[in-house]
Amino acid sequence: MIHSKKFLFIYSLLALLMLQSCWYMGSDDDFHEPYVSPYEPIIISRDQIENSIKISEPRTMIKAGKIYVKDSYIFITDENKGFHIYDNSNPNNPQLIGFLEVPGATDMAIKDNSIYINQAVDLVAVNLINNDVVVQKRIPNTFPQKLSPDGWQHQVGENEIIVDWNY
Repeated sequence: MIHSKKFLFIYSLLALLMLQSCWYMGSDDDFHEPYVSPYEPIIISRDQIENSIKISEPRTMIKAGKIYVKDSYIFITDENKGFHIYDNSNPNNPQLIGFLEVPGATDMAIKDNSIYINQAVDLVAVNLINNDVVVQKRIPNTFPQKLSPDGWQHQVGENEIIVDWNY
């Protein structure tokens, strides 16, 4: 009998403690509007992204990222824009010779003569041949949509892809 009273007391005490987390003692002023990111997505269509990779004239670096070396070339990531290409045949004087435009690009890896690029949601394998870029393979939707710089996820349509963010 004593054990059952003790058990009932402990059980009742635990139940009250668990219910305590359900009580709200604040005011209506404690509730805040849901967060909305100040960043606006730059969105392109599936068709646009699949035809967007090309070589262009050198340009100014906006947001430098990783550096890659392949033979006598240096590739420097310009986040969400593409890759600056330098001729490094004279390491004492590398020359900026072009820009590999890849909207939404954040990373690359090089193996043999293939460049593997993370282009927004796709994984793309390209080759540079005679100052031209040839897309060898594209695997769509390999990666999730890009998050805003503050971690916000924007909803887009089925054939829409976020390639960058404006503030």
